[in-house]
Amino acid sequence: MRFKKIELDDLKELEIMLKEFWKTQLVDASKEDILEDIRRLLSPKCFAYLLMYNDSIAGFIYVNEKYGYMNNIEYLYVKKEYRGLGLGSFALKEIRNVLLSSGEERVQIEVNPSNLKAVKLYHSLGFNQIDSITLSTEIIGDTEEANLFGLPFKINKLSLFAHKKKRSKRKVFRFLFSLI
Repeated sequence: MRFKKIELDDLKELEIMLKEFWKTQLVDASKEDILEDIRRLLSPKCFAYLLMYNDSIAGFIYVNEKYGYMNNIEYLYVKKEYRGLGLGSFALKEIRNVLLSSGEERVQIEVNPSNLKAVKLYHSLGFNQIDSITLSTEIIGDTEEANLFGLPFKINKLSLFAHKKKRSKRKVFRFLFSLI
């Protein structure tokens, strides 16, 4: 397992992975959305790497700036056939080291609270501080009740956001966890 900088020859594979990433978010990303993502991943102002497993591209990770800090893990994607091999843990540990060695004091990642598998992984890797919570006025799809701070909330029952109609990926909201 290792990180690899994204190169021109990797763009077709990256496009395919981005489409798959957004499908896991139950969003049909347009060609324009994918092109915008590629532009962002290639920006010298961010950290973006391919995840390599035995010299094959197995996924990618992308970190961007949020609130003036370059510490927000925006995307983490592992191809289906490489899941369960520890690539997610590897990527999170490696990117944490990259960010902390670049002078960042903390690393943060966002996750939908109903994506329990991801929440457990992130928590096991030290993402155990809640920095902020994103609330919405409406959730489309089946929900379940949950209490947080003694207040009732509805949380989407699906592992990620369910949309009955095509929506732009820009409208996806997430629950924020951070590591201090």
